[in-house]
Amino acid sequence: MSDAPHLLIAEVAQVLLRANGAALCVRRKPGAALVPGQLTVVGGHLAAGEPLDRAARREAKEEAGVRISAVQQEFCGLIHHHVPGDGLDRITAVFVAQSWSGEPNNAEPDKHEEFFLVSMEKPPPDCHPYTAAIFHMITHGPSYRALNWPASGGAW
Repeated sequence: MSDAPHLLIAEVAQVLLRANGAALCVRRKPGAALVPGQLTVVGGHLAAGEPLDRAARREAKEEAGVRISAVQQEFCGLIHHHVPGDGLDRITAVFVAQSWSGEPNNAEPDKHEEFFLVSMEKPPPDCHPYTAAIFHMITHGPSYRALNWPASGGAW
């Protein structure tokens, strides 16, 4: 095992799902620090002392201008994403909501260009791979995914 320190970042993803199975995604601006020009689901980091479900609802309000109640929200699973070479790991709690109050709008025009409805079964090529993995987890299972981890070569 490596003694290199790893930073674990806790994140949330709030999938806003339409009745036809399409998810509402935002396109990040070309100059954005994270995933520039790509389609992503609504989400982000936890605030200090914030529960996962509340963080996902907050992100939906901050990014898409919609309000989701706790009863409208369903926990779907976890994604543990390893970023090779930089000591950064992310664990994302994924939630889905099929109903909400308010009409989605670009509440963060400094970060996002616009919204798109994206097929979870066949995400477009400009959908960020992390978001595509979230869609695959929701549509095919299992409820936990470990992404980009090196293959283990030995016994425990």
